Amino acid sequence: MNIPQLQITDDGIVAPNTDEVINGLWELFKDAFGKDLNTAMNTPQGQLVTSLAAIITDERNQMIALLNQFDPRYAQGIWQDGIGYVYFMTRKKATHSSVDLELTGLAGTSIAAGTIFNDDNNQEWRITHDAVIGGGGTVTAHALCVLSGNVSAAPNTITSVPKAIAGLDRITNPYAAVAGVDEEARRDFETRRRASVAINSKNTNAATYGAVANLTDVKDVYVIDNPSDETITVGATNYPVIRNSILVSVVGGDDEVIARTILNKAGTGCSFNGNTECTISDTENFPTRPPSYVIKFLRPDFVPVFFQVTVEDKDALTFQDSEAIKTAIIKAFSTGAAKATIGQPVIASRFICPVASAVSNVSIVSLRISYDGKKWVDKLDIGVDEFPTTTVYQIKIL
Repeated sequence: MNIPQLQITDDGIVAPNTDEVINGLWELFKDAFGKDLNTAMNTPQGQLVTSLAAIITDERNQMIALLNQFDPRYAQGIWQDGIGYVYFMTRKKATHSSVDLELTGLAGTSIAAGTIFNDDNNQEWRITHDAVIGGGGTVTAHALCVLSGNVSAAPNTITSVPKAIAGLDRITNPYAAVAGVDEEARRDFETRRRASVAINSKNTNAATYGAVANLTDVKDVYVIDNPSDETITVGATNYPVIRNSILVSVVGGDDEVIARTILNKAGTGCSFNGNTECTISDTENFPTRPPSYVIKFLRPDFVPVFFQVTVEDKDALTFQDSEAIKTAIIKAFSTGAAKATIGQPVIASRFICPVASAVSNVSIVSLRISYDGKKWVDKLDIGVDEFPTTTVYQIKIL
């Protein structure tokens, strides 16, 4: 009897189990050393059979893992990237957290783009444009965190000026930073790949969604249309969508690029809704003397989500446990099944498993959420004009 082989069938790959491999090795050893060979596993030959079986089984497991990389449902890493290239997709890189800084000082003082300020955690924040303090003694400047990924900053925590600037007295951030996102996770990439199948089509919600979601720096998209002759309301906030129109709600990305993509995919036969508009020339269909259209889309309001985690014995909770709970919530909030998105409810129970996995030695009594940190509920309804956000500073452990 030979060592049983892998079988690649129409139903997939079939691998013999470890016992079958061991039995096959003993048959080979008996052919070589005689039928009366002692087959006890605690003998030298038994140790050799065990080691060889482990090597063979491991290599076959690696082969199975490799073959699974050709299935979009299981592919990961560079293998998933390769499948994405077939759809002209690339994995979205990590983005930088952003914040508005209030700079106070002498009127006329200029702060150059690229100036760096520090927060209480010694994270660096770089302003993106030149700012000049006005007659009122203040100016607001937009800044990005130097470190990419999910970096939080609570209100009034960006206050340090590493290098003195003449005329600048103080800085602060009146509002919490909008956290960036880590590199696109495997599950999120696969979800976007499925949606991108419609990218090459036009005049459908799926085509518009797939194309806009594929744009650089776009974090989230929601698309709905109203083919009726009457204005309708949609979502938890009853946002109005005018007749014969499409609504595209987008977080992140460049305004003009988004508007042009909407024009190319949704076409000119419908109206548009939203609070942001761009004038776009239809150069795709009319390279010469292209007509121009005013394209609207919606920039949703950022809605804070607070978490309250009650554990059985808070005194038994270490600092590392508390940080692990917060990290697990932030990660689940930004990726996977519990990911918070435009127009979809945030459900507290979806975060219990990630938290329990992060701190297996802690018993969770309850996990609830809130808009304001005062009224706690099990579910928050999110409108199409809202995008839920959270930070570690909005997570309370009791």
